[in-house]
Amino acid sequence: MRILIDTNILISGLFFHGLPRELIEELDFEKFQVCINDEIFDEYRTQIDKKVLKPKYHLDRELRKRFFSNLQSFESISDLKICRDPKDDKFINCAIDAKAIYIVSGDNDLLTIKNFAGIEIVTAREFYDKYLK
Repeated sequence: MRILIDTNILISGLFFHGLPRELIEELDFEKFQVCINDEIFDEYRTQIDKKVLKPKYHLDRELRKRFFSNLQSFESISDLKICRDPKDDKFINCAIDAKAIYIVSGDNDLLTIKNFAGIEIVTAREFYDKYLK
């Protein structure tokens, strides 16, 4: 099953404890293919690098390594303008290109869409309860 993980879920999972961390730790990468494109990969890296520079944050390097080594990259083809925050369109477009079923997000700009072209946009809690609990 192909899914996308929004940057806010990844950052929360890599730097803090709580449900996003559990979600990333418990993802079965044989069952779930986490999809990205170059734009999403760049955003992941940029946001991780910003947090690493702040001494109050602690990066779980092993979890980062496991997550990044299991990403599935897709070429960017779609260029739809759907989200009220244009920076979030990359997740919808990548999900379309990858034929993903879910986008897991904590971003209200994405979550208010709920479903687009058969792609469900769900919270970490909804995804965790449905597939990892």
